[in-house]
Amino acid sequence: MPPIDILLFVAFAFLCAGMVKGLTGLGLPAMSLGIMLLVLDLKQAIVILLVPLFVTNVWQGLVGGHFVTTMKRLWPLFGAGVIAIWFAVGVMIVASPAVLTVILGIILFSYSVYSLATPQIRPPGRLEPLLSPIAGALTGVIGGLTGSLAVPAVLYMQALGMDRAQLIQAMGIWFSVASVALSVALSGRGALPHDMAIVSASAVLPALIGMEMGRQLRQRLPEDLFRKVFFGVLLLLGIYIAARGILQS
Repeated sequence: MPPIDILLFVAFAFLCAGMVKGLTGLGLPAMSLGIMLLVLDLKQAIVILLVPLFVTNVWQGLVGGHFVTTMKRLWPLFGAGVIAIWFAVGVMIVASPAVLTVILGIILFSYSVYSLATPQIRPPGRLEPLLSPIAGALTGVIGGLTGSLAVPAVLYMQALGMDRAQLIQAMGIWFSVASVALSVALSGRGALPHDMAIVSASAVLPALIGMEMGRQLRQRLPEDLFRKVFFGVLLLLGIYIAARGILQS
């Protein structure tokens, strides 16, 4: 088991990440990984992420009234993402942690810059049947290598023109499915340490407390302001993580 100071830092990471998710509906993987990488390596952080990721998203994915419609529309994205995660985890296990850390840092930085710029994404239109599995596969590869599950799936979902309730439910479904896929892929390759699984389960409570705090903040803080602060912090974390990986390589 990690020492108590590391466990407390992990709890702090999921408290912060839960607040972000409670306010915006997403951001738990990116924020928790970004903070945990200040004291842990990426492979440990991905394992710790699994249980809180599933618990905080399964209800979000089931509630909202759009489950069947979302599954019918996005099953190619979900299916391709699950398959890609399986193969990408196989690469992640043998890859250099420093290289993976640099990749995650670049992804977080790019995601933040893109989100802060808020460009208008064109709907895929008739290309949706082709682009959905491509978006899922790319997200699965990135998720399997780094644990970050938002890019490009969330950006692609936003381009589909779903209303806010349906978009939040779609993200919940994807994050739940992806967390199970990551767990199965890691366990199937003997890369799911028992002690880290216990730490992962213990991180659920601070994540849920953070989510409730985030929901309370949603009533008081302008979402646009918080969004700018969130992506600004994520941008700085991305720079730090990438630089740390380069120095370690």
